Formats: sequence, C-alpha cells, structure tokens
Amino acid sequence: MSNTKGAVLRFGLLGTGLVLLAVAGQPQTDSKASGHWEGGVQMPERALSVTVDLAKNPKGTWIGSMSMVGSGATDVPLDTVTVAGADVRFTASLPEPASFNGQLSADGNSLSGTASNAAGEAPFQLARTGDANVKVPPPSSPLSKEFEGAWEGTHEVEGRVRHVVLKLRAAADGTAMATLIAVDHGNLEIPVTTVTIKGKDLRLEARAISGTYNGVLGASGQITGEWSEGPNHFPLTFKRVSSETKKL
Repeated sequence: MSNTKGAVLRFGLLGTGLVLLAVAGQPQTDSKASGHWEGGVQMPERALSVTVDLAKNPKGTWIGSMSMVGSGATDVPLDTVTVAGADVRFTASLPEPASFNGQLSADGNSLSGTASNAAGEAPFQLARTGDANVKVPPPSSPLSKEFEGAWEGTHEVEGRVRHVVLKLRAAADGTAMATLIAVDHGNLEIPVTTVTIKGKDLRLEARAISGTYNGVLGASGQITGEWSEGPNHFPLTFKRVSSETKKL
C-alpha cells in the first residue's frame, strides 16, 4: 500500500496502491439539519474541504453521506447521525473513525463545531447550500460459505511489496460484511461499503478510499482479480489465511 502523509487530523489515505460525511426532511425543529452542507475542517497547515448531506429516511431515522474533496473519501455513508435541537453529531469511517460534534446557527444556515479522531481534533465550519442528496450505498449480498473467512494478498507498489488482508463475515441478517487491512500501515482497517457476491464473482466497494475490487473465486481456491483506486489499477489475488499465519 502506498505511503500515507501524516497530519494532526487524518481523514483519508491517498496513494498509488491499495491504501487502504442525503434526501428530504419534514418541517420540524430538527429539520434545520437536513440539507446539503459545504465547508471545511481547519487543519494547522490547510483547510480540508468537505461536503455533508443529512436527512431523514422514510422511517424517520437520520442518515447521511460525506465526501472529503480532493481525497479518496467520496459519498462515505455516515455511521451514526444524532440531531437534538441545535446539536448535530455524526461519525464516519474515512477510513479511520472520525466524529463531528456541531451546533446549528439560529437561522439554521450554518453548522460549526469540532471534528476529531485518534490523531487529534480541529474546528469545522459548514454552510447549507441546497437540499440533501444522501448517497445511500446499495445493500450487500448474502455471504456464501465459500467466501467467508480471512484472506491475504500482496501487490507491488513502486518496487515495494505491500500486504493486504481481507476479512469477510456475515451480519446478523446474513448479508456480507468486509474489512480490508493495510498490514504495512500499522494494520489500518478500511471498511468495505458494499459486498456483492454473484456465484463465484466478488465485488468490493470501499468509498472511504474510492476503491473497488473485482475478483473471481477459481478452482484453485484463490480469488483472482483487480483492484482499482482512482486512475490506478493493478492485479490482486487473495488466498485463504493459513492456520500458521493465524497463529502469528
């Protein structure tokens, strides 16, 4: 996986390899949070531009999606959204977990507060620029037994071999959940947004890094395919993690 540039507050991974914050609301007090928001997180050395969409789904639950402009994080679904009067809070995996705690202005046209993750915190400021357009990801497929479990793969970036682990497991409803682990980046976990399985075909979408993987489970028991991240494409084959590797 490609090298990561450090920052006090990191919201994404950019690179040449596998490195792996909407919809309409009702006219209620908390509906002021619904909309398309644009602004930035003020880092020490520069501002990170972000867009956020917040809205209620048909069940009345708050949902949202977020993009970090200029990074790989695009239309990332928000993990949680809480709106209580003027208080607005949401979290997202970008790919590292990040929290945003903000306050709506009296006119409901601006949202400001603090963004934080394991590396630190920084102020953010957003302005409402239109109606919400939450980019809800498609649902994942049911997980088949032949794909379930841990897989490992390697690929080469700029002459260096990078190690990737893929973990596939079933959610409570039986649908597939997956995580990519960038071993050479301190075992950084990148959540997979959608897992699609059709027979022997596997497709992974990781919106936190704008990455996709398309592979096929072959007779050899390996998943052979290609990883794409922006303009970068390269072959990537996964094999099941051996019992010896699990013990390491």
